[in-house]
Amino acid sequence: MLEFWGIGQESVWSGDFARLLTGTFLSHDVEMFFRQVVFAALTLGYTARVRGSVGTAATFFGLDIGSTLVLLTAVWVLPSLSDVSALNDVGMSMGGFGLAGLAIAGARYRWRLCFAVLLGISVKIAVDFEPLTDIGHVIALLLGFGAGLLIRRKKTTGRPA
Repeated sequence: MLEFWGIGQESVWSGDFARLLTGTFLSHDVEMFFRQVVFAALTLGYTARVRGSVGTAATFFGLDIGSTLVLLTAVWVLPSLSDVSALNDVGMSMGGFGLAGLAIAGARYRWRLCFAVLLGISVKIAVDFEPLTDIGHVIALLLGFGAGLLIRRKKTTGRPA
């Protein structure tokens, strides 16, 4: 499944952009599917409550695709990541982590919360490192957090971000 539908550097760089969407809706196995359902319910549900359903869908896919492209570019540019250039992955977690970062940026203790989530990702990496997935989660969280800070700045100052 990963070879035919997953998102990876070789598939996307060769022009198969449909994988940016197909990979989002797939899971490795049944356990991953149920984890994704819970994660999606939390992140998408919260964001839909705050931003509405259309805004949530646009934000989710924007962060998911955007963070995927940043990840694939990093794999292409950084020689230390060349080992993962042939890997493919599936799942909605990058969009979910992007929405989590967006939500954290609006919280009172945003910097501490962001640090805590990054620490949690670091613990997961120490236990079971999956390069494409884990680096993607960090990128997505930080992109969502950055987008949330820009939105917050525009709302509080009235100036464009």
